Amino acid sequence: MENREFKLKVSPRMLELLSKDLYTNMYFVLAELIANAYDADAENVYVYIDDNEIRVEDDGNGMSPDNLDAQYLVVGGESRNSEANAKTSNKKRLKMGRKGVGKLAALSISKGFKLVTVQNGQSVAVFIPHRIEHDDEVLRILDASEYSLKSITQHGTAIIMENPNVSIPKLQETVMRNLAKIFPNDIEDFKIHIVYKGTKKTLVPDEKDVINRLATFISIGDQKRYLENDLPKNELSLQTMQLDEFCETISMLDSQNHPRELAVKIYGWIGTYKTTRGMKKEINEFSDNYLAIFAHNKMGLRNVLSIIGKNRVYESYVVGNLYIDAFEAPDFPDMAGTNRQGYNESDPRWDVALKYIREATDKAVRLHEQFAAAEKALKDAEKEAKKAEEEAKLKKKLENTTKSMVSNISSRLGSSELNSDEIKDVVSSEIEAMKPLLGFKATIDANKKKIMISQTLKDKQVSDVIYQMLVFNGVPKQDIIYSNGSDPETNLPEKDIYGYLKKFFINSASTEMIYVLFVTSKNVVDVDPAHPSVSWGELMEIGAAWVTQKDHWIFNIDDFKPEQPLNIEDKWVSIYTKPGEGGLKILSLTEAMVNSFCNKIIHTCMVCGYSPKTFEENKEYLISNYITIYP
Repeated sequence: MENREFKLKVSPRMLELLSKDLYTNMYFVLAELIANAYDADAENVYVYIDDNEIRVEDDGNGMSPDNLDAQYLVVGGESRNSEANAKTSNKKRLKMGRKGVGKLAALSISKGFKLVTVQNGQSVAVFIPHRIEHDDEVLRILDASEYSLKSITQHGTAIIMENPNVSIPKLQETVMRNLAKIFPNDIEDFKIHIVYKGTKKTLVPDEKDVINRLATFISIGDQKRYLENDLPKNELSLQTMQLDEFCETISMLDSQNHPRELAVKIYGWIGTYKTTRGMKKEINEFSDNYLAIFAHNKMGLRNVLSIIGKNRVYESYVVGNLYIDAFEAPDFPDMAGTNRQGYNESDPRWDVALKYIREATDKAVRLHEQFAAAEKALKDAEKEAKKAEEEAKLKKKLENTTKSMVSNISSRLGSSELNSDEIKDVVSSEIEAMKPLLGFKATIDANKKKIMISQTLKDKQVSDVIYQMLVFNGVPKQDIIYSNGSDPETNLPEKDIYGYLKKFFINSASTEMIYVLFVTSKNVVDVDPAHPSVSWGELMEIGAAWVTQKDHWIFNIDDFKPEQPLNIEDKWVSIYTKPGEGGLKILSLTEAMVNSFCNKIIHTCMVCGYSPKTFEENKEYLISNYITIYP
């Protein structure tokens, strides 16, 4: 074979192909152009948005004709690949750009753009098309009459995209909020101004607004970044945690394939919202539930939660910004995706960071669980206080009404001799006068628990079946007292069950009493010396519930024999326990016992004002889920 040379040939059309699908939305395009202004040492960048034009102007260094030709117009030329060129020329900022493709951002939303750059008062203007027809194509130089500048005077650069092929947002606030999430924190000596259809507003960093809406806050690293007055003042104390800046040194190959050590440092914050209600998702390109990663003050990944999430309820409350500058270390391989919307997940820096982020997110979720528990306790206490206040008012009104009735009846009867019919008329008229007050009784009754499952922890498996049967028949969880239940609605806000029963059933103006289902077994009377409260708890419940109950049933386990004061004259439900396959079916009953169990549940629901399911439905549900029938 003859000796010959082979060269890789890149079609001019690659410019069009590269830019077409590089960026997924307008905000990432604007972010690239803003980043270019930052790297040009600009102090101000102006984003102009109108129906027929989008432009980005900055007051940075601008470019000379030589700079424009040798640097900007080289697509894919790295802007930094070592410590020597990692910072900007004047302000020594860590550069945001690196790949040399940011200039293609404008082409992804336009058919071409006008580039105007000014340095030392001298301007250069060219038109950059989205398609290059041949290798030696020369860009068209723009005449001064073909463009105008709005903010640039002595130095700076303008990117002018006419007739952009994107939908212009209907609100300036939409643009502000979305860009604020890409540039969420204060950057020294750098302001972003949004001029929307003639109205100018300066971008306000998003972090402070988000932090003010939090229930929990974990600060990682420098606490000075988050001023005390940025944190919200809640009726509940903000759950906070301070973690040191994460740092782990790893060994990896640098850009020259030499083994080197690199310190992976992580700082920033993770928090959880007080509530997910009221989030203005309709004006956001990005969800409010996110955990973003930044490097060199530029977003590299919008939301890592989609990668590390475990589908926990409180993950939907998580929000945060983490800063990992090692992802942009200039002497090491570039981790960022071409479109700045992801990272190379095979890079060893990614593994180290992801492990820590998972741990920090777990801490945030656990912290929110504490907040949620405290919030529920506060709301329950407020609800119970309101109930008690209503009860006290009713009781006082009843006392006053009773005194008034006695006084009125006494004065009307006087010393006169009335016959029985006349006395009835006097009493009836007084009762009629009192009827408007009786409406309060329904309010108090509605606030009360209606059914109590009196049991001991050792009998929880059987008690759980009774509870689930009540719920199956439509009894609201909040109407049931079940001290060992797994659902928080069944637990009392106050731990003192006796105080609750006394307050709302004994010392009450209402006559509505509680219906009690007693689960009895040897565990009720066999006191464990190591844990005496296990048995005494139900004995005390029996005593407290006995004086408040309007009726009760007994669900008796195995061969135990319940005694008075329980109603042992009525036939109780006999339950025999037997470990089932997989531990799912825990009751071993005869057909007659199943019928008795279902009838007692149905009767309980009916006398408490609920509409239970049919006997056949109850029987099928009980058998299929909880019991084994034996002959």
